[in-house]
Amino acid sequence: MRPSPVAAATDRPSVRPRLRGRTLALAAVVCAALNLRLVVTSLSPLLTTIGGEFGFTATVVGVLGTLPLVAFAVFGLVTPAIMRRLGAESTAVLSMLLAGVGQALRAFAPDTGTLLVLTGVALTGAALGNVVIPPLIKQYFPDRLASLSTVQMVAIHVGALFPPLVAVPLAQVAGWRFALGCWSVIALAASLLWALQRGRPHPAAAALPNGGPALARPIWRVGMAWRTALLFGMVTWNVFTLFTWLPTLITDAGHSPAMAGSMVSLMVGTSLLFGLVAPTLTLRSSNTFPIMATGLTGYAVGYAGIALAPQLTPLWVVFLGLGTSLFVVTMTMINARSTTSRGAADLSGFVQGVGSGFALGGPLLFGLLSELTGTWTASYLLVAGGSLAVAFVVAYIERVPWSIEAAAAGRRPA
Repeated sequence: MRPSPVAAATDRPSVRPRLRGRTLALAAVVCAALNLRLVVTSLSPLLTTIGGEFGFTATVVGVLGTLPLVAFAVFGLVTPAIMRRLGAESTAVLSMLLAGVGQALRAFAPDTGTLLVLTGVALTGAALGNVVIPPLIKQYFPDRLASLSTVQMVAIHVGALFPPLVAVPLAQVAGWRFALGCWSVIALAASLLWALQRGRPHPAAAALPNGGPALARPIWRVGMAWRTALLFGMVTWNVFTLFTWLPTLITDAGHSPAMAGSMVSLMVGTSLLFGLVAPTLTLRSSNTFPIMATGLTGYAVGYAGIALAPQLTPLWVVFLGLGTSLFVVTMTMINARSTTSRGAADLSGFVQGVGSGFALGGPLLFGLLSELTGTWTASYLLVAGGSLAVAFVVAYIERVPWSIEAAAAGRRPA
């Protein structure tokens, strides 16, 4: 497989800084990445318990389910400006402080409104972290993009996988407030690590002021940025649709709630396994369409299998896990399709902000169509199927890697 020119440019020996001196940055990246989904997954298993105490309505649960995408959309767009004002490391400190303080304080929430507000604070931190971590990897590890992208994605998946497995047992032993708030320690540790790193920047970070020159055109005028955001949005559309509705789909098919919960963990675990090789494949590929098509086909087979042959649900969930691993691919593209840390920051913020805005429709429409029609057929065909069709088209158009800097300057890929 011929390596992409953008990836190859980052692997030249002339730009390989020594590995020595980057251990602290590596620890900070891992610790921060653990929090990017943990804010969500540490709460969702406890909603029944908390709802019983606070008197939750279904609307409140829906709001809590939508808050992550709203936060990712809003702060995806504004984080690059924050980074230019504060610097990448200081933005990382801020993001982890917000995530940690929000998680800690919401454990003491006296009512539903306070819980919503403090969850919003924690999600603000996670949203900032979503955008700032890829440019920091680009900045500190320009010679190890594939390896560090893999490390980041493993940490994100661990943060998504582990809390749901222990939240309920922990709540039974120590109470839901402890089970909810104890995870704040990880975010607060990440903020400390980035604060320490801020005082000793790696020489590569100082190579260009502000991480490189500004783009030749505003990013919102670059078609490649919009197409990448749409591709990210369609992948995220399906990821959050499945996080929201997969347990219901499985129980409606006649399986137990316990199995439904285990199938969510199976999907995340499968995504993690495929995600281990996805960054390397993405960075080395001169044509990313086969990678995207494989994952999108996994989504299609998984959806169809659960709809038509639910007795084989574990098999179909493995296919859905293959599809959700495309989140790793699209995140890797942010670094692969930029040549400077500033370009990575601009592309990361735009793609995650606009893409998360697109993705808001997935979970909402999937449930709404089912409620209106009384079956899941329209949801499968129109919401899931329609998003996959869009993703196939965009993935084919953007199959050849090129950089946001070249796209902004009007230079097409060879």
